[in-house]
Amino acid sequence: MAKLTRKLWVGIGAATLAGASVAGGAMAQDVHKGHKDGPASAAEAKSPAENPAEGGEAYLTDGGPRDTRIRFYRDIALMRGHLLVGGQLIELELWDEALPHFLHPTEELYGLMEKYIKLHNIRPFSRELQALAQAVKAKRKGAYEQALKVVDQRLDGALEAVRKFMNPLRGFTARSAAEVLKVALSEYATSIEGGRFVKPVEYQDSRGFVWEAERMIEAAAPELTRVDAAALERIRRALAKLKAAWPAPMPPAMPILQPGEMSALVSDIELHASRY
Repeated sequence: MAKLTRKLWVGIGAATLAGASVAGGAMAQDVHKGHKDGPASAAEAKSPAENPAEGGEAYLTDGGPRDTRIRFYRDIALMRGHLLVGGQLIELELWDEALPHFLHPTEELYGLMEKYIKLHNIRPFSRELQALAQAVKAKRKGAYEQALKVVDQRLDGALEAVRKFMNPLRGFTARSAAEVLKVALSEYATSIEGGRFVKPVEYQDSRGFVWEAERMIEAAAPELTRVDAAALERIRRALAKLKAAWPAPMPPAMPILQPGEMSALVSDIELHASRY
């Protein structure tokens, strides 16, 4: 098992490992130092809200969390978050507004994951993502629904291939959800200029990520409750407060929560997620 685990470190984290040791199944170390997306403490790391210019795609290019298992889990969840908010827009018949969210998984995320997908013989799904985006572009509801089912299956399969290395799974789920929320915070901060929303796509991205993070937490809730029910309750309360910032898939006239307020909530969630 130790050999298999180390193989995963080398595989998923090949681009970021630089002579790091794995002691007792510990995390692989990322060569990128000091970026806010790494597992630095709150005192060491600046919030994305303090660096809104680093939001969006730029926020993802640092490589992400040092533990490559969490990074992979996070990126799958980010894809799901894009598709989730895109689906909400389609429900409102806002096909044109939805389209960017079906393009982002390929444009922003798949390329970062592709070499690891190949290395670990995970079934590739770039064509399925592209077919889904084409169905949305054509505004074909039936084709969209069918393509979405296929993409969901591929995402499930990709995550299942690495879950075997995540022990305990509840801890990886909680911490990966916290990483998804960091990206949501970055996107939200990027969407605001001059006290107003000027980038609706980033606002929508952040909404999808928060909704997906909540789904992850709730899926693991029975195990999280068994280990630390009080921590789960704190996470749930903070998530409920966070979600108030997105009253609808289209942004309100003015922000309901400021990035600084949101940063405090995300930090609180990260703190309590670390207990698992």
